[in-house]
Amino acid sequence: MEKKREKPEFDITDRGFNIKVWCLENDETHKGDALVEIRYQDELIREFIYPSYKIWNLAAHFKDIVDGEIDNDDRGYEIAGSTGLGGCILPKEVVRTHP
Repeated sequence: MEKKREKPEFDITDRGFNIKVWCLENDETHKGDALVEIRYQDELIREFIYPSYKIWNLAAHFKDIVDGEIDNDDRGYEIAGSTGLGGCILPKEVVRTHP
């Protein structure tokens, strides 16, 4: 995964949670995707791939995402990922392989 640029598309903090998002260079695995990192008090708690065209929904609904993280549910991600037609785009967790 290669980020298009070093600076994230956005960097938002709410109640000790922080979200940063970077658009990724297109390659065989990632076409039109973004890398999302969510931290709580500087500890990485989620890292996932998300469609670039939907990242602004993550920003708009970050309060809902934080509410869900606190309540241990995915409602915030479901709200942000809603297609408006009954469907939902959920995060794809990053799987890192180590040698």
